[in-house]
Amino acid sequence: MTNDAAVDEDDLQLLKLGYRSELARAWGAFDNFACSFSALYCIGGIRVLFYIALSAGGPAAMWSSWISGSIVAIITAATLAEACSTYPAAGSIYYWAFRSWGGGKLGRFVSFLVAAWTLVAWTSFLATDSFGVANYVISEVVAFNPNTSMPYETSDVKARAVAWALSLLFLALATSLNFLPPRTYAWVFRAGFIVIMIDILLNMIWLPIGVSKTYGFRSAEYVFTSTYNGGGTAPSLNWVLSWYLPASCLVGQDASGHVAEETVTARKSAAKGVFWSTVASALCGFPIIILFLFCMPPIETFYDTSVPQPFINMYAMALGPRAHAVATTVAIIGAVLNTSISLVAVSRLVFAIARDSVFPFSNILCRVSKSKQPHNAVVFISTCAALLLCTQLPSQVAFYSLTSTSAAGSIAAYGLVGFGRAFITRKSFRPGFWELGRAGVLCAVVTFIWNSFAFSVLCAPQYGDSAIDGDASLFNYCIVIMAGITVIALEEWWRKSRNDWFGNLKVVDDSSDNPGDVSSAETEAASA
Repeated sequence: MTNDAAVDEDDLQLLKLGYRSELARAWGAFDNFACSFSALYCIGGIRVLFYIALSAGGPAAMWSSWISGSIVAIITAATLAEACSTYPAAGSIYYWAFRSWGGGKLGRFVSFLVAAWTLVAWTSFLATDSFGVANYVISEVVAFNPNTSMPYETSDVKARAVAWALSLLFLALATSLNFLPPRTYAWVFRAGFIVIMIDILLNMIWLPIGVSKTYGFRSAEYVFTSTYNGGGTAPSLNWVLSWYLPASCLVGQDASGHVAEETVTARKSAAKGVFWSTVASALCGFPIIILFLFCMPPIETFYDTSVPQPFINMYAMALGPRAHAVATTVAIIGAVLNTSISLVAVSRLVFAIARDSVFPFSNILCRVSKSKQPHNAVVFISTCAALLLCTQLPSQVAFYSLTSTSAAGSIAAYGLVGFGRAFITRKSFRPGFWELGRAGVLCAVVTFIWNSFAFSVLCAPQYGDSAIDGDASLFNYCIVIMAGITVIALEEWWRKSRNDWFGNLKVVDDSSDNPGDVSSAETEAASA
């Protein structure tokens, strides 16, 4: 099949879902895979969350929970890939929820909640990622000059202002890349993949050499059997919290679905991108965790730092106060590309939501540029992320509370897709290219159970009651924020959106799950 023929087939498939093709279909199968693989950015996520994950159960809990978490995350990816193959639309996760819950009024309502949760999750991630890059830079300055006059302690409002300014700078850089032409931006996807592989290889080769010449490795007994409770929680909860790492790192593979309308042979390529990016990230993540555990300094030394990112201090100790800047620079480049690629995904989500008639000024937000890209959506969501960054100026408590939803929103959405596929459309669902067969329902059940559990972990208290009583900033506000988002979404639904949601489709109460069965009224509306 020629490329033009494949594009025509993709556009016809999209038309059957009720949408007219508006975005440039310029990306191939590898670009789609690289999109999700870069959005997941396994080594970057593990590095940023290492000091948090280590306090929740210790080394033994970290590696064992990654194995079990990876298995169920891959099963989740298989379920999402099956939905993606059947419904390759930019709305991705919320459109999958709509169909997996049987369409109709119930499907519309559930998909509206999913859209709200996912939008907030991705926007929070953009802010968190930009802030993480800023912390890398600040920690690097301190590593180079421990006596620096630059404020860096998070309790200092001047230090928070510096972090805020740097965060905005990196967010602006990531946003600017989104204005590249589609075929040029494909190289950003590829660069993201290459930088991640360089990052992994650099750590696998250089870090052990540096550690062997400085403070030495941790013992195998320590890595594989030791536990640690840094948060002062109950022992049982402390081990449960160890799933925080896989729940936070192996999420975001729906990015391949968000760019499906810009991918050639989307029903195949996007589905493969969802699944194989998760598999690759899970497989890469395990040796990285083992490596970091063997190469970390004594745990008291690791936490004995006032810089915002303890891992940079570990790099400086192992690789030298100057040479380690190479590893940090690679990490910064990878994080900026990660932010830019995540912005691609969430801007397509905004475009799709606006197209489905919810946002004020939807006709502006879903407008595409001459190069057939949703630049208005890019600017809108970048502005939202920039405003979110402002919350850390008065206190980092508010900022950390808001950004704790960066994984929880997507995790909740995945769980609802799994529930609908398992219990509502288990008999009527007709898979596309990616077919799980009889295992489809079982995978959907596992998807629902795992993501429900993962959501609970993300919302659970990370510290004991005594610690929280002494410092209110340690309280995990994730469940409060998710509840608030849900209440706002419900209010908006009953006030206005229940009559507008999917307003571009003339028939949205069709319970058919076969995209080929979408009514002619929908197709006519899409092609108008």
